[in-house]
Formats: sequence, structure tokens, C-alpha cells
Amino acid sequence: MKRTVLIIISFFCFAIFPAHAIKWGLKAGVNLSEASFNWNALNPDNFTGFQAGPIIEFNLPIIGLGMDAALLYSQQGFKVDGNTEKFATLDIPLNLKYKLGLLGAIGIYGSAGPYASFRVSGDNFSVADIPDQFKQKTFGAGLNFGFGVELLKHLQIGANYQLKLTDDYSAGEYDVKTKTWSVTAAFFF
Repeated sequence: MKRTVLIIISFFCFAIFPAHAIKWGLKAGVNLSEASFNWNALNPDNFTGFQAGPIIEFNLPIIGLGMDAALLYSQQGFKVDGNTEKFATLDIPLNLKYKLGLLGAIGIYGSAGPYASFRVSGDNFSVADIPDQFKQKTFGAGLNFGFGVELLKHLQIGANYQLKLTDDYSAGEYDVKTKTWSVTAAFFF
């Protein structure tokens, strides 16, 4: 029974997404992270990092609706008290995407969806006036919002805002969240 259900689901997936509607590619970009603390004693500075990884995109051919998913190595952080606190995550965004073709070779798109992030590097840190050390979190989640242009159906250049719903660090009653803007380019084969 399980095998039959799996075959039926596979058939419908291939019927809905024909081979030309699935594209693979690589995505890379620059991150600009901003930290927000839940107290006003500190004024952190922004941090510039990068992101890179594979991306897959599914599109329904006529209506312009689709989705994309990626596995991105992302470097983020912030500067506080003269120190740079940086960390890296593996981000897995899953976005609903709507494309609108303008001249056949050029189009625009908007996207939104959730993401999960898994910490791969970073350290705990301390701040003056806070007795506890800030401990890093190993898992994060949030929402993505993006827009951009598509050129010749192979190159997408866009901007993305990553709104974290979970904390990156915590120390007792204090916590730190980063919000990240990124400018990316994705090339599809």
C-alpha cells in the first residue's frame, strides 16, 4: 500500500512539474547583518558577511507561480564593545515565488517563506555590564522576503530580508537576534 501511494504521489509531482520547470543552480551573495538586543545599553554595529550554496527552483509554466529551496552557507554577525562576533549557519530557505515576465528575456519576481538555520561555527561572548556569558543557539528559524529580476531565464539578481523569529544568543534574561539583508545572484543551469 505504501509503495502504491508513493508511486501515485511521484506521478503527480512529475505531471505537475515537467522537466523544463525544474532548474538547478548556484546562489551567492553578500550579507549585511544587524543585531538587536532586548536592552538599550549597547549600540551594535553592522557586520558584512557572505552566503553561497546550491538552489533548486520549481515553476508552473503558465501562471508564474513556483517555489525555490536552497542550502546556503551563511556568515553573519555584529560588532559590539570593539569586538566582532561572527558566526556561520547552514540556512535552508523554502520560498513561494511569483514571476512576471516583461519582455520574454527579462522578468521580475517576489518571494516569501520560512527558513531553518543550523549553527556550524561561532563562539559564546561576554559584554560589559552583563554578568552572564552569552551562549550561542544551535538552531534558528525565521521568515524570508525577497524580490529581484531574472535575465535570460538563467540569472537572477535579488535582494532578500531575513527576519529571525528565534534568538541567536542568550544570557539569562537578555537575548540577541540578528536581522540580515542580502544581495544575491543565482545562476541556473
